[in-house]
Amino acid sequence: MAAMLRAFKAIRPSLGFSVDEPPKTSSYTAELFATVREDGRVGYLTRLVLGGRDILEASFKLDLLFEDPWLSEYTITIQKFPRDMDLRRGLLSSAWQNLVDWVANRDATVQNATGDEVSAAVFLKKMKDAEDGPEAAATRWAVVLNDSARLCLQLQGMHTTAASLNSKPSLKRYHFVPGRFAQVD
Repeated sequence: MAAMLRAFKAIRPSLGFSVDEPPKTSSYTAELFATVREDGRVGYLTRLVLGGRDILEASFKLDLLFEDPWLSEYTITIQKFPRDMDLRRGLLSSAWQNLVDWVANRDATVQNATGDEVSAAVFLKKMKDAEDGPEAAATRWAVVLNDSARLCLQLQGMHTTAASLNSKPSLKRYHFVPGRFAQVD
């Protein structure tokens, strides 16, 4: 799934940095907020917010993330408004979220091979009672450049828990402070 984002630019006072949203005039929009120094250079603190009037829908077969053959018959569909994708400050991606949490929170639906919806309770029980132990996968939203050098929104997935990915130092954002590094939340 890739949604094409339309970028907007405007100069706004710093008071709006944390609360402004991009215009809702297009299907999907992105707006970059950044601190700018007196000399015109962009500071380390940036924020990308997504907006638009349309709901995004991502759908994929679970065998993309899992090796167990019984999962190959399932497809998951995630729907979300761009404004609800909480991209982290200084990064172009959201935090990782467990796939089972998407289903448990009713933010995603699961379909079987014939396209019939599988109840969340049944699917979550199957994931928990898997033969080799509970199944785990995590997904996140990320703003990326496509092959045509255009901004796109992408759903990314890994075959591990969100806690293990969100705690990795290499997946956190750091900025340089003279004499030391400091983590940016």
